[in-house]
Amino acid sequence: LALTESDERPVSKLRPKKPNIASVDDSILKVTQMLSSKRSDAALIMGRDGGLAGIMTDVDITRRVVAQRLDASSAIVEMVMTPNPTCVTMSDSAMSALSIMVDNHFRHLPVLNDLGAIVGLLDIAKCLNDAISKLERSQDKSSNAAELALKEMANLQGADGSQAEALQSLLGPLMNKAFGGNTSATLAS
Repeated sequence: LALTESDERPVSKLRPKKPNIASVDDSILKVTQMLSSKRSDAALIMGRDGGLAGIMTDVDITRRVVAQRLDASSAIVEMVMTPNPTCVTMSDSAMSALSIMVDNHFRHLPVLNDLGAIVGLLDIAKCLNDAISKLERSQDKSSNAAELALKEMANLQGADGSQAEALQSLLGPLMNKAFGGNTSATLAS
């Protein structure tokens, strides 16, 4: 059961959220207050030239501000952001976006339109929800749908497949239970 062109949902169908935008010269405090007020966990950071310079997430704040005891009111975002983030376009496949996130340990990807302008921010939760929905739909087509979908994801992963194996070990028990397997959770001793 290989994916056909019609099975590939584009990123646009996941409805990426409107990005929170900040400048490289903004204080970390200003950006974290914006994120807090909008109940968000990431901001896209624009450079002095107006282009995308980076992304600042809650993980950057935890590791590079709080853990390093930086003064958030005087330090600027440029000091702690992740520079030059990987981006996807609205027409890229949702599965490709998920693969990029899993392979690179990202939880967010900036989304560009076909002209290269920033139009959204994609969260890994939306990608995972889409992948799970795809698995549920494919279950009607084949009793081996979950296994086949994981193999398809493994094909997108590249040569070594280590991420696919990790994904299989994480999602395998869940999918067996969801799709009729008799696997039950136990507590580790």
